[in-house]
Amino acid sequence: MAQRFHSKWKTLAAMLAALTAGSLIMIGAMSMNTPGEAPPLLIVNGQETSTAEFNWHLQLNRALTADYFMQTYHAGYSEDFWLTDYSGEIPLQRWIRDAQTQLLTKQAELQLAEEAGVISDISFEAFLIGMERENIRRSQAEVNKEVVYGPKHLDGQAYYSYYMSNLEDATIDAMRRNGSIVITAEQERLEYEANLAAKYSKQGTTRVEWVTLPYGPESEYKDQSGAMDRMKELLAAVTAGRESTGTELTGTTLREQAEELGVYTRELTVTSTSRRTAALENPLVLLAAEQLAQGQMSSLIVENGAVHLLYCLSEADPEALPLDQVKDRIAQELAQQKFRALVDHKRSEAVVEWNNQMAEDLARQAIQ
Repeated sequence: MAQRFHSKWKTLAAMLAALTAGSLIMIGAMSMNTPGEAPPLLIVNGQETSTAEFNWHLQLNRALTADYFMQTYHAGYSEDFWLTDYSGEIPLQRWIRDAQTQLLTKQAELQLAEEAGVISDISFEAFLIGMERENIRRSQAEVNKEVVYGPKHLDGQAYYSYYMSNLEDATIDAMRRNGSIVITAEQERLEYEANLAAKYSKQGTTRVEWVTLPYGPESEYKDQSGAMDRMKELLAAVTAGRESTGTELTGTTLREQAEELGVYTRELTVTSTSRRTAALENPLVLLAAEQLAQGQMSSLIVENGAVHLLYCLSEADPEALPLDQVKDRIAQELAQQKFRALVDHKRSEAVVEWNNQMAEDLARQAIQ
């Protein structure tokens, strides 16, 4: 059942993505062919927004809204989906709200870019012309055998992300040059000290050789006892080899012995990042790995239909990176935080005239 449900929503996501791409192309063509004919839906600080531009943002958020209700409420997609009440949330209303938020945020970012001298035309038509030019540039670069980063052709959603990301970087650079955004050495130091362990240190690592022997109806060993006997045989062979040669056990020795007995081995590296996944999938194996010192071997562990054996290859403690090595990165992150705060402030101070009924009418038309 879960697999069919997942497959159904993968199909839905593909359909919505195709519909979104097609809708964005149609909206772009309509806007470029008939600029200014649609009545203003939104006016922000005197800057008009057409119905075509709002439709663009509706389509950008269509699949995201549907996915939110699928993930949050396990909602199925039907003719009534957009108007159904899910515990006080209605997809149509959330869809409109998210499109409005994205549009108002974009307007604030564009106005900051205009004030910083990064761009001179912040109209929707200029955005669409820019998308057309960028795709022509990419096509020509491909013909000329030049390097093209990313897709050879950017659809509406991809170009929007590409354009707004580059615009933010350019605006931040311009605002740092003109003094609108200032990052001091003291601010860099405070950020470094506050997040030294979490952000500005090399992760500590534990490397282990991980020997795993599964059991069950589809495995060579049908029950736990058979797999356990085989792993005990491996332990005995490793111990006997170490005693007969008088040498220390190594990861290579363990791997070779395991391969002779037909037991699978692989190397596992545990970091603060990877342990989150490991803790969900094999918590007992993770716990044993973290308790081992270099050169130590674990006892046999039974977990998730398999018998496991670990050998610690190496340990490395977290290592702080020097401030001089990360201060440019810190300055950029702090500048981005200040820019986002300026965007929020710009939005909060904006004089907004919004036609809510027109927005709902447009959304209802889009789902018919």
